[in-house]
Amino acid sequence: MLFGRGLSSRDVTPGSVFCRNGAGDLVETARVLSVGKDGYGIPHVRFEVSFRHPSFSRVHDSRVLALSSFARQYPDRM
Repeated sequence: MLFGRGLSSRDVTPGSVFCRNGAGDLVETARVLSVGKDGYGIPHVRFEVSFRHPSFSRVHDSRVLALSSFARQYPDRM
């Protein structure tokens, strides 16, 4: 199954790193921790996200998104 700009579900695996650029010089990086299906069979991605900007240090947070949402929000594999 393809998501976004040519990203497929096979590309989203534990250890994979994706990014997206935000407003200004903000860079958001997502490192995939795990991929699994919920009780309804919908694949979800658990990942650690970090933010970098010249005006502040890195901030880390853990999040979970449906695989299709993750692929839309983080289209660029590093």
